[in-house]
Amino acid sequence: MVGNRGTESDEIQRRYFERADAERFRWTTGAPGFAETEDALLASVLDGIAGLCLEIGCGEGNNLVRLSRQVRCVGIDRFFAKLAFAAQRVPGVAFSAADAAALPFRNGSFRTVFIRDLLHHVARPEAVLAEAVRVLAPTGCLCLLEPNGRNPILKLQARLVPAEAGIRASTVAHIHKLLSGMPLTNLRVWTMEPLQLRRVLLHYRFGFPGIGRYEIARRGLSTLERLLGRAVPRSRWAYIAARAARAG
Repeated sequence: MVGNRGTESDEIQRRYFERADAERFRWTTGAPGFAETEDALLASVLDGIAGLCLEIGCGEGNNLVRLSRQVRCVGIDRFFAKLAFAAQRVPGVAFSAADAAALPFRNGSFRTVFIRDLLHHVARPEAVLAEAVRVLAPTGCLCLLEPNGRNPILKLQARLVPAEAGIRASTVAHIHKLLSGMPLTNLRVWTMEPLQLRRVLLHYRFGFPGIGRYEIARRGLSTLERLLGRAVPRSRWAYIAARAARAG
């Protein structure tokens, strides 16, 4: 997580994010029944990326495990403990401590910039996006993933977790408006993952991740998610994804 929301809110964010979460890293990158969910989510957003890639707000390196299999990567984050953890778990990736609204890179340094679950934590998302676009090379690809504040499960999370309160303002219209003001072309914004059932039931702290080891349980969850997901309107799906190219 990188950026500032003001003194009080920034302190909430700092307390929530400053420590490396090793258990979450293991869950997202290797837990049976869940890691493949993350694989599929990222694959559809990052399909076809090329060149040097920057992840803004890389945390423990959960996404970089997958990104670094495709391209050379650089990760930045505000919190040193997370960067130190990521550097040990994701070899071959360069890491730097930085503020997302003041990136230490020259214009056009990257062919791809990826931002996930960050904008709803910062006070000025437009400043973060302006920096992301600045360091993109002409025709380079900006890839974005944010929670959808219209999703019922995420609405509950926003109420229960103070550091996630910004989810309530995270909507397709909000993301589209932020990106429409940037020098980007071929902008596409869409929703993904109709039901977060697996993320809840297999959660590493509050769920039962052990059941993901059993193939019959994984099949059952997939079937249930598919059936129940049909009842969820696309506007309320869990993730907002976006892709756009830097104007030449």
